[in-house]
Amino acid sequence: MRKPLALSNWKMAMTLAQTRAFIREFLPRVADLVERVEIVVCPPYTAIHTLAEALRGTGISVGGQDLWPGPGEAHTGAISGPLLVDAGATWVMVGHWEVRRRLGEDDPAVNRKVRAALDAGLRPILLVGEPYGEPFDPDRLATLLAGCSGEEITRMAFVYEPEGAIGRAEPVSPAHVAAGCRAIRRWIIQRHGEATAEAVRIIYGGSVTPEHAGALLADPDVDGLGASRRGRDPVAFAQIVRQIAELHRR
Repeated sequence: MRKPLALSNWKMAMTLAQTRAFIREFLPRVADLVERVEIVVCPPYTAIHTLAEALRGTGISVGGQDLWPGPGEAHTGAISGPLLVDAGATWVMVGHWEVRRRLGEDDPAVNRKVRAALDAGLRPILLVGEPYGEPFDPDRLATLLAGCSGEEITRMAFVYEPEGAIGRAEPVSPAHVAAGCRAIRRWIIQRHGEATAEAVRIIYGGSVTPEHAGALLADPDVDGLGASRRGRDPVAFAQIVRQIAELHRR
């Protein structure tokens, strides 16, 4: 049975003081949910160690928002998989549209990050969706997952996030979300088999709020939600986690 997933991406926000305040407010609100929902918080790099230490033993995981695949250490301003692990991260996001656009990354570049994450012992969170004005093409996963075995794919999580959903007041429609998540799972079934596809968590991210969470989770192929703005609000994110726990279909 797939354990549902709640992802919080803090982006370029949250000082150390704000991080500690978030933890104090958030933990009591989700203490009864950590056995039912896997919670992953991806803070800025400056807060990873602080957050990981504060969450030690709680069942809540910490992830990086990106990594540089190398090779070598001569990459000013970048962060590697081993450094993320050393700071306390167990997950890392790769393929976010904002990073793609800022760095000019294509699918082969994201695939190199997937490989670097796995080689470092991190669990990749692969964000994938359609660019502005284009239909979703799940066959892009052939490049994004090149060289990955079925077992490695089961260690990953997937976020269906259309580029046009980022920064909007509302998410895309529940039907659109369900179709995207279902297309990813069908592609995995075709390439890696039913068992692999059934083990993988596929969630939706993009302008997620507590008000929309219930409708977005209605389809059984949607295994959870990822939030950014609301993911930095301990009350709102706890509400999202609770809805995932209560509404997710096994």
